[in-house]
Amino acid sequence: MSFRHFKQVMLCGFLSCSSCMHLNVPPARLEFVSIDRVNSSYYDLRFTSDRNLVDLYKAHGREGQIGTWIHCSLNGDPDFSIEHTIVLEASGIVSSMRLIEGDRRYEMLAAISVENHALDDGRNYVRPSELIQILKPQQYVPCKAVITAFPFVAYYSKVMYVPASRFIHAIESPWLAPARISLEFSQQPRSLLPFASVCIVRWRYDPAGGYDHIDRLGSCSDVPYAGMLASFAPYTTKLKIVSGSEQAPEPFAAYTILRGDGRQEPGIADENGRTHEVGASEYEVVKILINAQMNVVERWTKWTDSIP
Repeated sequence: MSFRHFKQVMLCGFLSCSSCMHLNVPPARLEFVSIDRVNSSYYDLRFTSDRNLVDLYKAHGREGQIGTWIHCSLNGDPDFSIEHTIVLEASGIVSSMRLIEGDRRYEMLAAISVENHALDDGRNYVRPSELIQILKPQQYVPCKAVITAFPFVAYYSKVMYVPASRFIHAIESPWLAPARISLEFSQQPRSLLPFASVCIVRWRYDPAGGYDHIDRLGSCSDVPYAGMLASFAPYTTKLKIVSGSEQAPEPFAAYTILRGDGRQEPGIADENGRTHEVGASEYEVVKILINAQMNVVERWTKWTDSIP
């Protein structure tokens, strides 16, 4: 089921609820941190909140929280209610969170995509060239976090303003290519190692041409700190797999770690539910894919942070 269809089903459920309760918590205050392009369709939006939006209901002794979304209006529409559809919007699910030590704030991560809901031709995706033209006349893009929980009415944060110039910069900045996009031998540039495999390492969007072009090439064998070499990396960590509401460690669980450049590292957790050692030369976003019955522990704090 797509996110849009899921949203429609949940909306019908909430509209049919005649006795929904309110969570007596003031609207969270959000502050923009950064926005980065992940690929041609998605952007990583980071922002801070003075409340834990991922577990807001549990933190106040309530259950039933379904999800936390971020919605941004690209056409000046100020109506963020779940009963209303913003025609031009950037939206996504808040997937990760970390506590900023000593500040009592929470940093959130959401992968957002841009859609034009007015299109009825089967394509509501907004091309980067179109998105730039939409953003140029604006100074800021208003956004709100929306939380749904049963049987509560939706919870809304205060408005957060994303600088349009930062959004445009994210579109035009280089982005990492998926792992192992290799070039045919006839397309490879001349080098001192003519028989070495060459891969696309990075793309860059060309506003003039309206398409992505190759920004940087590199060796396909250049996979730093994989396997046994991970222990030699400047930054190392191990992830922890947990299961159930009690967050109990899950020993000997099969998993796959998805690296920031798309590489996959499978493994089996140890007796304490810890994965193998992951090494990197710099800050990197990683995910761990595990059995559907378990919870996903996704970490994108600094590698030197301890794992809870």
